[in-house]
Amino acid sequence: MGGGDAGATTRPTLSLLEMLADRVPAMLGYWDRDCRCRYANQAYLRWFGRSPETLLGHHIKDLLGPLYEPNLPYIEGALSGVEQEFEREIPDPQGGPPRFSVANYVPDLVDGRVQGFFVLVTDVTFARRAEAAERKLERLAAERLDALSALAAGLSHELNNPLAANLANLDFLLAELDRGPLTTATARAPLLEARAASERVAAVAQGMRLLGRGRRDGAVLVNVDLALTDALELAAHAWRFRARLQSNLEARCLVLGDLAQLTQAFVHLLTNAALALPEGQPTTNLLRVTSRRVGDQVELTFEDNGPGISDELRPHVFEPFFTTRRAAGHVGLGLPICRAVVEAFGGTLALDSTPGKGCTVRVGFPVAGELAAPTAVAPVTPVAPGPVGPRPTRPTVFVIDDEAMVASSVRRMLKRDYAVEVMTDAEAAVSHLTTCPDYDVVLCDLMMPRVTGAELYLATVERHPQLRNRFVFMTGGTYTDSIREFLARTHVPVIDKPFDLERLRALLEACVTQKPPGG
Repeated sequence: MGGGDAGATTRPTLSLLEMLADRVPAMLGYWDRDCRCRYANQAYLRWFGRSPETLLGHHIKDLLGPLYEPNLPYIEGALSGVEQEFEREIPDPQGGPPRFSVANYVPDLVDGRVQGFFVLVTDVTFARRAEAAERKLERLAAERLDALSALAAGLSHELNNPLAANLANLDFLLAELDRGPLTTATARAPLLEARAASERVAAVAQGMRLLGRGRRDGAVLVNVDLALTDALELAAHAWRFRARLQSNLEARCLVLGDLAQLTQAFVHLLTNAALALPEGQPTTNLLRVTSRRVGDQVELTFEDNGPGISDELRPHVFEPFFTTRRAAGHVGLGLPICRAVVEAFGGTLALDSTPGKGCTVRVGFPVAGELAAPTAVAPVTPVAPGPVGPRPTRPTVFVIDDEAMVASSVRRMLKRDYAVEVMTDAEAAVSHLTTCPDYDVVLCDLMMPRVTGAELYLATVERHPQLRNRFVFMTGGTYTDSIREFLARTHVPVIDKPFDLERLRALLEACVTQKPPGG
């Protein structure tokens, strides 16, 4: 037997425990009181690129390198006899992505004296990456929900105002029919207003249809001024109560693109600019949008006079998932997506910002075609309320709404039972109420561009406290945080647009009799 084994290949004899330790997918080691390695399994080679043989006798600092200082409190804790557990990110020795570990340092106690400590380091990279992916999905879901909420609020406001005018005019016409045959003189004005309100609803629906199309293969000729006009309408809920808008759209040419995608990108740029402006300063906040043709290029600018972006943050604004509004649920995909859409159609998108002096986003496209004729958008001219007449003997209602069609339809709806006066300029209404406060009811829109209903209320009741219980607010459904806080504090009654006529009449009657609901 001895001779038969003499020529056989020999292999090192390993104890069963050593064999098991080398196959454990975790680092196992032992370091003495002087922090010198006395044992290390093969996992150290995979984690640090160091074989067990090169570690024996070496100080733990030689292995850990820059990780030594962060780990030192745990090493000292283990040598003091207290078991340690902590997480650590470990660089890949081959330059790959870092890995994540949970480390346990277990003191080796003999007769109450610490001889060293055992090390168990477990790879938890997969679990941590799964958790990070789950958090990213949660943030994406939160941003989608936030975007849907903002869209719903904007749609609510944009639709409820014309719907309020429509229903008020229909209620008026039905009441007139109950009294006898309608004449052309009586019916013409409310019908024209109802038609205008319906056209506005149709315009909003058309804009939403464009946004809902999603990405289409290929590009077509797009009137870039039309895309900007649609975007201004769809983003109106974001800027209307926050800033003054200056728009100068005179590119008057075509670019290659997709109308839905370009409109959606412009909506985001407008909303982003509006959100950069401080709340409660609509007269000083400015949002400027321009389009012009320069040679064979179209240049678009989206400019705000907000606080701007710091030099430190500016290089990161187009990085996916970078955002300064994380607390508000934003993930930071808007600007990268906008740039991707613009560049997909041969355009460019760049951002300029100076801290304290606002921000400008510049978009450029090659000119791809000519318009047959300049596109003109008819300006909206508010209906003049007319002079305020002498004080009547019937209960008086002062209606304030920047939407002329709403103010006009409310006046028509209420005029048989009340003496109704209207204004569409909130600043003028504040001045008027200062000298003429003797109204039974002030029926005021809550969200108006330059002066909100809350600001009008506070300015008025400060001078005339008797008006405190004579206010009723109308709203299309859009609120800011400051407006919500104001309503919770003052308990002024609010009626939603479109109106429940019976509830509106009940609120007006409560004010007339000085018995406000809940008062």
